[in-house]
Amino acid sequence: MPSAWTTRATRSPSTAPSTPDPGASTMQIDPDVLEAIRTATVDGRALRLKGQLDRKLYERVNLALHAVGGVWHRYKKAHIFTIDAADAIAGLLATGEVITDVDRGYYPTPEPTVERLLALAELEAGCEVLEPSAGRGAIAEAAAARGAVVDCVELDAARAQHIRADGYARQVTNADFFTVPVERRYQRVIMNPPFAGRQDIRHVERALRFLHPGGLLVAIMHGSLTYRGDRRTKDFLARIWEARGTLWELPADAFPAVGAPTVIAVIPVRDVAPPAVLRQIALKPEDFTPRPSAVQQDLFFADEPTTHGTAQLDGFGYGAPHDGRDHSH
Repeated sequence: MPSAWTTRATRSPSTAPSTPDPGASTMQIDPDVLEAIRTATVDGRALRLKGQLDRKLYERVNLALHAVGGVWHRYKKAHIFTIDAADAIAGLLATGEVITDVDRGYYPTPEPTVERLLALAELEAGCEVLEPSAGRGAIAEAAAARGAVVDCVELDAARAQHIRADGYARQVTNADFFTVPVERRYQRVIMNPPFAGRQDIRHVERALRFLHPGGLLVAIMHGSLTYRGDRRTKDFLARIWEARGTLWELPADAFPAVGAPTVIAVIPVRDVAPPAVLRQIALKPEDFTPRPSAVQQDLFFADEPTTHGTAQLDGFGYGAPHDGRDHSH
């Protein structure tokens, strides 16, 4: 397979190869590839290469453009980006390097795994759903297709714009998820968070704060969650247990790009809120008196037998027949 670059590794020797590392490597673009991109014509989101390139050179150029979000459109005869093409290739031209999605720790959720997530989420039409770290919206788009109202948070500007362009999300926030103000409004959070450095736990713990009481979080997490012995992992597992949540093991090939075991965590928020249309009334001492008023006393006390032959209403023998005997026992 042709390569448009050479790899310059920056991974620490102590980093396990099965753990995704956002800063794993940078890709140095070959000079002839860089020159072909530099001389291309840019028109909005379209980039058109100059002249007819040698096939092998074109394949390497196409690989580099694809790494920064460009997709070849055969009818427009151009590479189309989700943002302005000039912005998409600016970093590549300035540094001669490209950081791919895998290097950033971005692993799109495969369709079979999306289906498993949505099945566990038990979505209903009109359900408000948040997808943090939404990537290009594989989960959000499928949730919206089932009638959910979906909001997305995505750090990468190009991927966030990709979701906006498709139009299925109500709101797309281009930001670091940890800078987004907490708003406890969602019935579901469905997510595929970053795994590196135990980030999956941090992201899930924060995402739980966005759930309305009675809501449900469904998240893909690193499979080592089930056997790590550190304090943070044990505390997190205890939280799942206390919420009566569940862990589901995914097939070994669920994430081929990750090369590591994965699980789905299902965590309910158990404190149930009262119906929004009702207001709780709190009784205070000043709202009532310990002794009945005079009119209330008149209902329970009488000086003589009633016309129906029952005992006088003395508060103790109410309703007892008047036969001259004590029926209070």
